[in-house]
Amino acid sequence: MANIVDIKGIGPASARSIAESGFDTVEKIAAATPAELATAPGIGEARAAKLIAAAQALLEGSSEPAAEAQATPETGGEGKPAKEKSDKKGKKPPKKKSEKKKKKKKKKKK
Repeated sequence: MANIVDIKGIGPASARSIAESGFDTVEKIAAATPAELATAPGIGEARAAKLIAAAQALLEGSSEPAAEAQATPETGGEGKPAKEKSDKKGKKPPKKKSEKKKKKKKKKKK
C-alpha cells in the first residue's frame, strides 16, 4: 500500500499537514475534491487539484499524473513548458557587487 509521501508533489512537511487534516491515505486524497483538500494548511485549491490527480494516477499504477495536472520544475508548475531564462540581446549577465568594487579600487590606484 502506498504512503501519501509517494504522491508526486508531497514531501514530509506537506504529508504531515495533509494527514493532520484527515487525509492520511492515498485513497482519501484521490477521492477528495480540491476544496476539501485545500482545508489542509499550506495547500491551495490549485495545488490540491494537482495532488488529487497525482494520487489518482498512483492508485491506477501510473507514476505520472495527467499532463495538465502536473507541477514540476520543467513545466514551471503550470503544466506548460517553462520559459528558459536568457540574457537579453546576448548581453553578459550583470557582474557581482564584489567584482564591481574590485574594478573601482583598481581605477583609483591608477
